[in-house]
Amino acid sequence: MHYVNESATTPHGGETPAPPTRSARMQKTRLAITRCSRELTAEHGFSGFTIEELCSRVGISRRTFFNYFATKLDAVFGHIDDGLPAEALERFKNARPPGIEGIAPTLLADLVELVVTQLRRDEEEILSEHGFFEAVHREPELLAKMVKVGPERMNEFMALVAGREGVPVDHPGLGMIVHNIQFATHQAVQRYAASSRDSSLEAEFLNLMRHTQQLFAQPLLRD
Repeated sequence: MHYVNESATTPHGGETPAPPTRSARMQKTRLAITRCSRELTAEHGFSGFTIEELCSRVGISRRTFFNYFATKLDAVFGHIDDGLPAEALERFKNARPPGIEGIAPTLLADLVELVVTQLRRDEEEILSEHGFFEAVHREPELLAKMVKVGPERMNEFMALVAGREGVPVDHPGLGMIVHNIQFATHQAVQRYAASSRDSSLEAEFLNLMRHTQQLFAQPLLRD
């Protein structure tokens, strides 16, 4: 199955849709490269496939691959701009109630909505990514890259949240809430992957977050 057709033709019949922008086409190709490289890693291991085999699955040339990524390792970890959808991030940044100083009372709900937007994607794709992240822990080269990339991307996301809230990036409350949501997301994917799929991935995540909310509503100290 090819994810990208480099010689796509204009469909016949009906109104011709507006062509996507160059940046949108580039992002689509970049996402396809990362998605397929993760699928192949989960299926065969990182050393179990070649760039040529990856290009064949994506439906691009070797030359096109190197227009996007310098190495196969870079491809499997993807581009930083391909994480959360731009429109979802924009909604998150603009959802803060005006006139609030410090952390807004809607921050948790807005972060949950941001995650749910991601989890509503094709669930088979998310399970494929889950297989990739399991492979990371089996392969030293991938794990070394994850140890470097993971904190960098977490710090960038923390800076995004801190900027929205108007607080320092090392605010202790931000670290608690963001790391808790990250853990709940990973747990939800693991539970969903091991389940009979009676409920959705979104429902698994929200169930975990409700338990977290109830737990942290308890008193910190006994009277």
